[in-house]
Amino acid sequence: MKEKRLLRFFTKKIYQLSLILLLATVLGAGCKKSSQKNPCEDVLSEGMPAQAALILLDKQTGENILLSKNIDTSAITITPAPPSLRGGVIVKQTGSPMYGALVIPVTDTKEGVFKYRIDIANVGSITLSHTNRKEKSDNICNPYYISITEPAIEDHPFTVSRTGSRLMFEIKL
Repeated sequence: MKEKRLLRFFTKKIYQLSLILLLATVLGAGCKKSSQKNPCEDVLSEGMPAQAALILLDKQTGENILLSKNIDTSAITITPAPPSLRGGVIVKQTGSPMYGALVIPVTDTKEGVFKYRIDIANVGSITLSHTNRKEKSDNICNPYYISITEPAIEDHPFTVSRTGSRLMFEIKL
């Protein structure tokens, strides 16, 4: 009987001690003064860079030149280009809206007019130009963004369409 009373006493004390520790933890966490957290601190990226997709069509047959001539990206040079950009990527997934297009990222982050010369072995060259303008945004982490305007192919007839941050050029060579 004495053992039961002693066991009950220790059990009661353990519960009381647990409740006191829980209460102290809750009050301690609730009373901490915290500084205002910077909402932009953990933001890595706002989105994908703009892309230019070039679909090269033979003006007589209408065939996609990159696919019909089986052009490899190693045969393409783009100048000026960031060191990581050798020749862009040729999209070969059927069903993709960019099927048969040469896709290059447009990563210019300054205002101004930019030109790229794209040389494709055994096909020819293309000059892509665009103007970057600084636009005000409502985003506190990035108060300004670069808007790509006036996209053009200077040396061949073309049509251009825009899908989000992608410029789709259809060029007749």
